[in-house]
Amino acid sequence: MIFRSSLASASLVSAGLSISIAVAACGSSSDDSTFGKGTSENNASGGNNGFIPNDSNVGSPGGSSGSVGNVGSVTPGSACATSNAGATRPPAYLVFMYDRSISMNDKVGGTTKWAACKTGLENFFASSSSAGIRASLTFFGKDANASTADCSASSYTTPQVSMEALPDATSFKAALDATGPTTDTPTLAALQGALTYAGQVKAGVTDGGKVAVVLVTDGQPKGCTGNTITAVHDAAAAAASTIPTYVIGVGNTGNLNTIAEGGGTGTAIIVNTSSPAQVTTDLENALGQIANAQLGCEYGLPAPPAGQTLDVNAVNVDYTPSGGAQTTLAYSATCTDPNGWHYDSTSNPTQIIMCPTLCDTLKADKGGKVEIIFGCTTAVPPGGSLPK
Repeated sequence: MIFRSSLASASLVSAGLSISIAVAACGSSSDDSTFGKGTSENNASGGNNGFIPNDSNVGSPGGSSGSVGNVGSVTPGSACATSNAGATRPPAYLVFMYDRSISMNDKVGGTTKWAACKTGLENFFASSSSAGIRASLTFFGKDANASTADCSASSYTTPQVSMEALPDATSFKAALDATGPTTDTPTLAALQGALTYAGQVKAGVTDGGKVAVVLVTDGQPKGCTGNTITAVHDAAAAAASTIPTYVIGVGNTGNLNTIAEGGGTGTAIIVNTSSPAQVTTDLENALGQIANAQLGCEYGLPAPPAGQTLDVNAVNVDYTPSGGAQTTLAYSATCTDPNGWHYDSTSNPTQIIMCPTLCDTLKADKGGKVEIIFGCTTAVPPGGSLPK
C-alpha cells in the first residue's frame, strides 16, 4: 500500500522529525569481506544487510516484502531487515536582519508596528515548534549615537544575538527589549553585513544544514549613498546561489519583491498591519513558512562499514503518522509519486530526499516517525524501476 494522504503545512515548523536508520549489524564474523552477504536468516529470504563488499559481485537482494511492482510492508522486523540506529534531519540556520527605522514606530491600533512585530518574533524564537532551527538577530538603522543611520556594512556583521539553537525564550527577548526604532533605513549596508555573517556561519556548518538571511523591514531603503532598491537586489542576487535572502514586508512595502527576487526566494511575504494581533499572527506564520522551506526533507545516510559499499537497491523507507499505522513508501526517482522518496545520487548517495507532498506531510506531523530500513529489495510501484 502506498501512502496517499496529504496534510496542509503547519504555520510553524515542526520539531525536526527523527529518523531511524537500520544499520547492518548481523552476523558474528569480524571479517568485513563477508559482512554484506548477510546471515543465514537473511539469505534464506533472499536478502542481505544492505551493504556489499567492494570486491563482490553480489547482486540486488531479494525479499518477500519489497519488490518491483509491489510496495508491500517492510519493517525492522522483516526477515531481510537488520537493526536500527537514529539520525535527525539537518537544522536550518536563519540570519535575521531586523529593521528598527523610525517608521516602525507608526501606530497599529493601540500600539506600534515595532511592538506588534516584537511579539511575533519573541513567540517564534521561544516556541517549541521552532526546534531544529538555529537563529541570530541583528538590528539595522542606528549608529552608536542613535542620531543617524549607520551606512557601513561592517557594522552589521556582528549580531546582537549570535547563532543560537531554538527554542530560546531569553536571549532574543532581551535584545529586543533593549532597543527600539530610530533613524533611516540603510538596507544595502544591512544586507551586505548579514550576508557576510551568513557566509561565516555557512563555512562552519558541518551537519548539512542550510543557511539563509531573513530581512524584516517596513519600507524601502532610505539614507546612505547608493542605498537603492536595485543595489540591494544586486547584493542579494550575488549570494543567492549559496545563501538565499527571504524578505518579510511589514505593511505596504512597495518594491520589496525586487529584493526577494534577487535573493532567489520569489516574492516578499507581506504582513497585514490592520491590527496588532494580525501583525503578530502574520509574522509568526511567515517565519514558520521560511523555516519549513529551509529545513527541507533531506535525511543523511550513514557511511557503510569499512570495505563495504551501500546497495542502493536494498533500502526502504517507512512512515508512521501520529496515531496511525506504518506504511512502506515507494521509491520514486523523479517524484512522479509525490508521496515517494529518492536519493540525492544513486552512484554516491549521501541523502534520502522526500518528494514534495510527503515532505509537507512530514513537516506538519510533529509526532510522526520515519525509518530507513536496509536489507530488503527497494519497494517500487508498478511502472517504476529500482534505483540502478
